[in-house]
Amino acid sequence: MSRSRQQVVRMLALVPYLQGNDGVPVNEVAAEFGVSPKVIRDDLRLLMYTGTGEYAGELIDFDLTALERDGIVHIRDAEFMTRPLRISAREGVALIVALRTLRASASGLELTVIDSALAKLESAVGDTVSPQVDVVLDEVDPAIHETIVEALTGAKRLELTYATASRDEQSVRDVDPRRLITEQGKLYLEAWCLKAEDLRFFRLDRIVSARVLPVDAQEHDAQPRDLSDGFFTVGEETPFALVDLHPRAHWLTEYYQVDLLAQRDDGVWRAKLYGADWSWLRRLVLRNAGSITVISPEHLRTQVVDDARLALAAYDDSATPHKES
Repeated sequence: MSRSRQQVVRMLALVPYLQGNDGVPVNEVAAEFGVSPKVIRDDLRLLMYTGTGEYAGELIDFDLTALERDGIVHIRDAEFMTRPLRISAREGVALIVALRTLRASASGLELTVIDSALAKLESAVGDTVSPQVDVVLDEVDPAIHETIVEALTGAKRLELTYATASRDEQSVRDVDPRRLITEQGKLYLEAWCLKAEDLRFFRLDRIVSARVLPVDAQEHDAQPRDLSDGFFTVGEETPFALVDLHPRAHWLTEYYQVDLLAQRDDGVWRAKLYGADWSWLRRLVLRNAGSITVISPEHLRTQVVDDARLALAAYDDSATPHKES
């Protein structure tokens, strides 16, 4: 979990804790939450900008004198936390967008529940959200989607035929499905793969066929992956290339996992570019030919050069007129 997410979760728990323990020493609060007193003091200062408005009485407040002089926490003006939740039009729009995204990956009985909640929210918000906001996901075979939802609902094992783009091949594998998730406009199935003996994500648009097996899905000792920091995460074994990004390739730093190392005066950025595998990195470099220079590793640099030469040779051959025999 990211540091900012940890702080949000901690502060959500901090307010009711302080309401029930008025006058508690800050050191005791820190020990209760497993952080340093400085972290708690920083949380309290941030909470002072939180509330239902922007004026005194609408924002959470603390007795700063008691906090700084005696290290004691007295919380004030946080009573709104116990009142029924009222959302603004902007918050309602955000919920509608989230529900529409969820609806795009739902099926069967889930649609009834989501449509009911959407109808109530859209009625309350009015014309603010329609038709300006819409959610579009990549098209998925409806039959495959229905089969996966059926397996999830009935807790059954699935047999998948899956196309792996990086290796241009298909494989058949049995999986125990866990959940459907949406990431960057694509639907994924998180499932325990019996072939890999590990949790895997399968893009629904790459599933060639799916069949519910007459076998109950098993529980496996594996925690669902925390996706709060994004779908793609960098680990010790994640492939990366040392590259020079020319100005036309600077946009890659906003869409992919990149560590900037240096920025030269001529506009070239030296960076580490991470990828799911070497094939993916090779394709990304080739798609941006002329804007990315691979420095290392040598095998990736050689592959890129060889593939580029083959592509150029193919163009030369097609441009050369054939003589009639």
